[in-house]
Amino acid sequence: MKDILLAENGRTDWRIVMDHPAHETIKYAADELQRFLLEMSGASLPVQTVLAADGEYEILIGRGKHLNRHEIGFDWDSLGEEGYVIRTGEHFLLLAGATPRGTLYAVYDLLYRLGCRFFSSDCSVIPRRDRLTFPETDRMEKPAFESREVYWRDAFDGSFAVRNRMNSNKADISVRQGGRMKFYNFHHSFADLISPDVYFDAHPEYFSMVDGKRLKEHTQLCLTNPEVVELVVRGVKKWIRENPDCRVFSVAQNDWLNYCTCPACTKADAEEGSHSGTMIRFVNEVADRVAVEYPDVLIHTFAYQYTRKAPRLARPRPNVIVRLCSIECCFVHPLDGSLVQPLTNLPPQGHHPQCAALGETAFLDDLREWSRITPRLYVWDYVTQFRNYLIPMPNFDVLDKNLRLFRDIGVKGVLEQGNFSHGGGGHLAELEAYLQARLLWDPDEDMVELMMDFLKGYYGPEAAQPVREYIELWQQSARQCHVGIGADSRSDFINDDTIRQAVELLSRALFLTRESPYRDRLEKLALGMRYLILARMPADTPGRDALISEFAWQLRRHGITEIHERWTLEESIQELRRHGYEREQTRSVVNDYKM
Repeated sequence: MKDILLAENGRTDWRIVMDHPAHETIKYAADELQRFLLEMSGASLPVQTVLAADGEYEILIGRGKHLNRHEIGFDWDSLGEEGYVIRTGEHFLLLAGATPRGTLYAVYDLLYRLGCRFFSSDCSVIPRRDRLTFPETDRMEKPAFESREVYWRDAFDGSFAVRNRMNSNKADISVRQGGRMKFYNFHHSFADLISPDVYFDAHPEYFSMVDGKRLKEHTQLCLTNPEVVELVVRGVKKWIRENPDCRVFSVAQNDWLNYCTCPACTKADAEEGSHSGTMIRFVNEVADRVAVEYPDVLIHTFAYQYTRKAPRLARPRPNVIVRLCSIECCFVHPLDGSLVQPLTNLPPQGHHPQCAALGETAFLDDLREWSRITPRLYVWDYVTQFRNYLIPMPNFDVLDKNLRLFRDIGVKGVLEQGNFSHGGGGHLAELEAYLQARLLWDPDEDMVELMMDFLKGYYGPEAAQPVREYIELWQQSARQCHVGIGADSRSDFINDDTIRQAVELLSRALFLTRESPYRDRLEKLALGMRYLILARMPADTPGRDALISEFAWQLRRHGITEIHERWTLEESIQELRRHGYEREQTRSVVNDYKM
């Protein structure tokens, strides 16, 4: 296999060629390729359409008539919506997908293989090379998941998202950047479809019956009431008309319990052996009626808390997305029960996250059962500590393994929920987002190589090794514990000795680092250890209040607006002053916004 010379000493014989007329996303793909090849090599490749192309060596962007001159044929249907092919010939390099978005992904794949890295919204590494080559290849790529959502604030940046081949609903990906798989009302939506404030007084029968009484507060819907079906269908069709660019619409339970126990709902759930029985029957009826007018629309619902167990009889329609939520699980051990090292401690007493390593396989059983009956099974996964975003989430033993499990079991879409607050941040937030973006496309990528690549580019080559040791320190501390999404400063895997070692490693990384923005990023990472020290410090320690004031200033300097989920930063700091221990803190102000 020989290498193809693209540019040398700022000169090139290649040009970029598109069909005519070219789709806006194809034009954008050509612009991105031209821009980064120029930055890498100093060579400016002309961008032409097939009408004007006159060069001997051509980088062919997208499908179209311009492929005929090289007698290129391909089964485009085999690529699906987002797959692509990269193929080299004697005088051409083909970068094309069945759709314009797939073509754009092909361009970013080529750039990645040439050494370009897009680590975060404010960190790209573009290598400079006097001689730029690319090996001969004939390769087809398709994503592991049709929906790939990295739910960290920084990952909402459209350029970061599309350059890492994500189609995230929340990311600001423009139409010119290929668009995205767009949802409407992505979250718990029953109250948006039928509000108890509007309907309850006149129609309490629309809402859930609990202990013989219809509820107005913290209620669900009565899913066997035909008038409820009618109102929801009407509401969804209104959403579709008002949001023609959306493909997926949520019909999903509210974020609490209180499912309906009226006689009709109770009977249906008993027949199905699960409270998901009424849910799937209801959502199927909505989906069937919507499909008559809007056959391409998908209806999205949850298998969450009381609806997590699959129904015995009902089968979700092909236009229904069921999203299973892993909220009860342990995230330091893989969901399939495998381990990096054997557990030596006794199983924990009392409440702990559900862990397959202890033989607690309810989530895995539900995952398998839903995958057996559901054409479009999605997963809502969790990748941060919601009690405090700055606390370590020791999940690097499981990220790739869990995604491979999801892919192999037939899951079609995954959301990884991190800190989506407006100021972003959180413990290793940028690393988490980058790894998840890469692995959602291909869970077989080597995560250790991805991580070291990121650490060198984001924190600097001098700091990469101590930060890697810092990450491994927290992994090692957690491997004998069971860690969910609500860890606090006194969780089992957190102790004074581990904090001390962590501070030493980050201090070494800072000592070795002179350049900004590397130092700023390391100082932001160190905020997690500062928080743990302050939270574990006795409240009457002399000087503690001044240390908290300086800590709060550092949070604001780094743009962080929340450290506890949906708490204002001001209230979190006040509570830290009063009570270091999170479980003693009380919540009076809610920084409320929808996902």
